[in-house]
Formats: sequence, structure tokens, C-alpha cells
Amino acid sequence: MASQKLHSPNRRKTSRGNRTGTTPSSDHSRTQRSGNGRSRPNSSAQPKKSFDRYTALALAAATSGDAIKSENYYQYAEHYFRLMKEKTA
Repeated sequence: MASQKLHSPNRRKTSRGNRTGTTPSSDHSRTQRSGNGRSRPNSSAQPKKSFDRYTALALAAATSGDAIKSENYYQYAEHYFRLMKEKTA
């Protein structure tokens, strides 16, 4: 009986099964492929902008009392801070 439920015609199809005829650029309109196969977002490519964004999010999370979320955002901010330093060096 369990196998009948898995193959019912009303079952929702996954996106992986419906990728015939598409290209990576049409599937992932917000990302670009770099030479090493990793995706990177088009927006927020500037480290300064991302640093400011995550610092603000960390401050807001700290103000609301969520220390774990705040620390997570500060770690992202630190990553972008290092990228900024790397760009200037």
C-alpha cells in the first residue's frame, strides 16, 4: 500500500525532475557561476554593503535579546570585514 501512495498521480513533482531543456542561467537567475563551480549572488557583491547590513542585523538581534542570532550575524559581518581588508591590502 505504501508504494501506491508514492506513485499517485496527484503527488507533487520535485523541481529536480522537471529540469529538461533548461540552462543554469535560466534556472538560477540570481546567481552567477564562477570558474570553480560555486555560485555567488549578484546582489551584495560589495563587502562594505554586506558588512553594514550584517552589523545592523546583529545590533537589532542583540537589542531584541537574541544573543545567538546576534552572534551569527556578527560572524557574517566579520567575514565581510576581512574581505574589505583584503581588497584594500
